[in-house]
Amino acid sequence: MQSLNIIGAGRLGKTLGRLWQESGVFQVQSIYNRSLESGLAASRFIGAGNAVESLAAMPAADLWLIGCIDSEIAVFAHQLAENGLVDGNTLVFHCSGALSSQILEPLKPALIASAHPVHSFAEPETSLQTFASTSVAIEGDSRAIEILSAAFAVLGCEILTIDPNNKSLYHAGSVIASNYLTTLMDLSLQSFAAAGIERDSALRLLAPIVSQTLQNNMTLGPEKSLTGPIARGDVETVGAQVESLASVDSQLALCYRHLGLACVELARRGSLSPESAARLIELLSEPTR
Repeated sequence: MQSLNIIGAGRLGKTLGRLWQESGVFQVQSIYNRSLESGLAASRFIGAGNAVESLAAMPAADLWLIGCIDSEIAVFAHQLAENGLVDGNTLVFHCSGALSSQILEPLKPALIASAHPVHSFAEPETSLQTFASTSVAIEGDSRAIEILSAAFAVLGCEILTIDPNNKSLYHAGSVIASNYLTTLMDLSLQSFAAAGIERDSALRLLAPIVSQTLQNNMTLGPEKSLTGPIARGDVETVGAQVESLASVDSQLALCYRHLGLACVELARRGSLSPESAARLIELLSEPTR
């Protein structure tokens, strides 16, 4: 079994480390976190791996996962290269969605790659149960892609290879669908709160319609899933909602306007008439008073 060292065993690193350890893909050998206490906690969660206090204390390994935040990946890549812990037989990869493998160039002649699981690692215990079927976008050296594709395939993942030059666009798509969806939920709850509806009640109210909307989009696509006042060209209702939101919170009204304009463009690909679209665009483009 090939050995794996993890630099930055946070929620993602702990989850992947444990899944690979338990599936017999890699032997987690060494873990380096910001603090020894954090590293020890990661080791306990994974069920393997010796937590160390410095990068220099890590032994050589077949594979290295740099699982830290994006802004620190280049720093650790340079440190790893300077310590002479990698060679042409080593594979080093990171899991950033925004950065390509090119940031690991200082580690050449080691094999380099990036592998981004399209998964929310909010709670590692939950991720252990839900990670199977996750899509993983991989790019880098061809041999590195082969090794990582096989490793993620054992975990039940779907592999997607991408052009490293399009990594930011790819990641933006994930951010909009995942992170912005969470923000949309918060904006919705703020609007309900302004209407005097308590948070728990609003969440119960939203659960079925949000779930159904998501299912419709996955099954039918956005064009056939869009409903509501903009889809049917109800300018009066949209105008009333803009006014109500503006009277409560200008930021809420601004978000509604910007999202509304995107909604009009989507509705125009459906049955929204040119006349209704023009009136809605004029309404939603007005500055919030």
